[in-house]
Amino acid sequence: MTNPYTAAVAIVMLLFVGSTSAVRFNESSWYQTCVAAPASCRSLSLQSSSLSGTLPSELGTLTSLTNMRLAINQLSGTLPSELGALTRLTFMGLWNNQLTGTLPLELAALASLTTMWLDRNQLTGTLPSELGTLASLAYMHFFQNQLTGTLPSELGALTRLTSIAFSDNQLTGTLPTELGALSRLTNMWVCDNSGLCGDIPAGVTPTTTTSYGCPTALGGTLLGSHCPTSPPTTESTYTPTSVPGDQPLKDNWFRKRDVARKEAFPQKHSWFRKQAKLEAGMKSTK
Repeated sequence: MTNPYTAAVAIVMLLFVGSTSAVRFNESSWYQTCVAAPASCRSLSLQSSSLSGTLPSELGTLTSLTNMRLAINQLSGTLPSELGALTRLTFMGLWNNQLTGTLPLELAALASLTTMWLDRNQLTGTLPSELGTLASLAYMHFFQNQLTGTLPSELGALTRLTSIAFSDNQLTGTLPTELGALSRLTNMWVCDNSGLCGDIPAGVTPTTTTSYGCPTALGGTLLGSHCPTSPPTTESTYTPTSVPGDQPLKDNWFRKRDVARKEAFPQKHSWFRKQAKLEAGMKSTK
């Protein structure tokens, strides 16, 4: 006779395994429903859904789409140029995937886009100057990719930008002076680009220059080797915005801080470690 308890555990384990196994994006029920009735599909929200595979070109047929939230999956391949047909799209969230290739020029046609989060992927190539036509854009995040080249001066035309993030790429050149015209810009992350250098553009506000990844005085030196020496005072200055499931940039900062402390004060670091062990031993004997 089967043990009821054992059977119940087996069912739970089966459900758990089924819920965590990867599903190809084009086979997901939500996507298939949207493709079947594109005119009524306004949201594609599949964040943290263990999705794999590539983004199909058929996404371009979902012209009523306003929200695309596909972050924290295992999506790979390139961004299809057909995404440029989604002119009603306001939110593009594709962070924490395995996307590769260059940014399609067709993304410049997304006139309604306010949020573009493509951080933590493996995107390469340069940042297209055509993105400077996205007049509604408020958030542009590309940190932790493999982007090269210079930051286009056309970004200075995005007057609604409040947050830009380009840390941990391979950018070169200087910060465009046109960024000084962005009066709404409050956060700018540009550190860990070994070839990016120059002064903070005139007009950038003090709150911007003290944000993570952008020291108050660059003095023509490499930004990549001059990140802040002290952490920002609030959580909001670590991350562009609070996003469920996204890891804050402060983790990276603390790791670098601890490494720097060990290198600068090896004896002191060892003493603190020994002292902590002694204190722990004293407490256990009380």
